[in-house]
Amino acid sequence: MGLLICLLISSAAWIAVMIIERRTVLSGFLLLLSSFLLGMFLLSRAMGDPAWFSDHFLFHILLDVELIFIAALLIAYPLVLVPVFLIGGVVLMKKEGLGPRNVLSAGLAFLLIAFDIAYPMIFNVTDYSVSTRVYWYITMISMYFVIQLASFWISDLLNLIHIRKDKGLKYVVVLGAGLSGTSPTPLLKGRIDKGIQTYRNNPGAKLIMSGGQGRDEVIAEGRAMADYAISAGVPEADIIVEDRSRNTEENIRYSAGLMEAGASFAVVTSSYHLMRALMIARRQKLGCIGYGARTKLYFSLNAFLREYAGYFRDTRYVRLIHLICLTVIYIIFTLGTVYR
Repeated sequence: MGLLICLLISSAAWIAVMIIERRTVLSGFLLLLSSFLLGMFLLSRAMGDPAWFSDHFLFHILLDVELIFIAALLIAYPLVLVPVFLIGGVVLMKKEGLGPRNVLSAGLAFLLIAFDIAYPMIFNVTDYSVSTRVYWYITMISMYFVIQLASFWISDLLNLIHIRKDKGLKYVVVLGAGLSGTSPTPLLKGRIDKGIQTYRNNPGAKLIMSGGQGRDEVIAEGRAMADYAISAGVPEADIIVEDRSRNTEENIRYSAGLMEAGASFAVVTSSYHLMRALMIARRQKLGCIGYGARTKLYFSLNAFLREYAGYFRDTRYVRLIHLICLTVIYIIFTLGTVYR
């Protein structure tokens, strides 16, 4: 009964968040929590009352789906996740160079290999030694980051979902992403194309091309983006250029300053960047929705980790409090096992 109550509360909270404000990592966390509680509830019913459970076919199917999902995660972690991040990181470094921003996914893969394979082979992690306690402490902290990362990713996916194409938008803001000479890079072209698609799905909307001029750029990104959109058939009268911004926060703030007060708008960026862009808009007290442009997998993996690192930096004080609380709990638990 307790599990069912927790499941209902968690599910109701998730629905409320999705209706009221889904531009938060809480939307992903609550869906993750509800899925876990649903699996636990179904499993407890199956073990506690097999006859009742076998008579309810829908619950049987749900449990099968949950078990398959959990099995897939357990298999994917060592056999899929590590190779994908490793190969994706190597491909990215070959294409983009060995800069610090390009080694995140490969570095994560090596950390996973070292921690999950090498450490247990070198040290005995089943006794009560210091190395064992360090291992399980790192495991606990790692699980915290994994849950946070999963919640961030799920929240990003939830904000990519739009049932109706026509949202009655007045403005579509496309965020800049660097130029190659005077032309948008392939990454930026993807954003502009998605922005044009969204603009065409909302008759009467205006396109705001947002991006200033970087030190190594010959023209402002916003101007180059506008030229690209015009060449794609968008009337120049429907395009507004914002050419002062230097980062996502300024992209959104300066673009909002070019709109009518209270007008509905959407932010268009790369899929991996959408969640942070929406959270920035939320901090600026701007109501909007978001659309994400697809990017190549090898680039998305590393870029998404950068976005998560940026989110962690933006919320570093909250994360620090969480980590301190987890550390205190672990110390109390460890002392309890030593002196019992």
